[in-house]
Amino acid sequence: MTIISDRPIGEDSRPPLVALIIGWAGVVPFVAAALAPLVLSDYGTVAFLSLAGGVYAALILSFLGGIRWGMAMSPLWASDRTLGFALSILAPSAGWLALLIPRIEGLSLLIVAFLLQGWLDLRAVGEGRAPMWYGPLRIRLTAAAVVALVVTMVSEVAIIPL
Repeated sequence: MTIISDRPIGEDSRPPLVALIIGWAGVVPFVAAALAPLVLSDYGTVAFLSLAGGVYAALILSFLGGIRWGMAMSPLWASDRTLGFALSILAPSAGWLALLIPRIEGLSLLIVAFLLQGWLDLRAVGEGRAPMWYGPLRIRLTAAAVVALVVTMVSEVAIIPL
């Protein structure tokens, strides 16, 4: 079944409820990884959850790159499609690299990549390449992910023994 909206892409400033629910549910693994060192005493479990949080962050960056790839395929990118496709591989590449380099540097790279991706998404909204509701949602979700990654990084430096 196909449902066709009678509203253009940029008209509604409120995100669909499903986007809100799924978006905020996607923040849970970030928060779990950030809080694990503060609430658990088993260093093995804490280290595992911290690593899992970094892997999850890299996966989410890949997902965000996929959104950018989808934007590049739309007619709205026709004039600058090459740039759109090129930008779409930055986030997943950063996520992959973050998993290969030392942990603190990797977390730092993830933070920078999320901030850059958020900025690019805001630009896409401003250029009319994404719906109006996408910008505010991405600001909030990016802020939550970045704060959780910072807490994870600080926790690893301060709490997890090397």
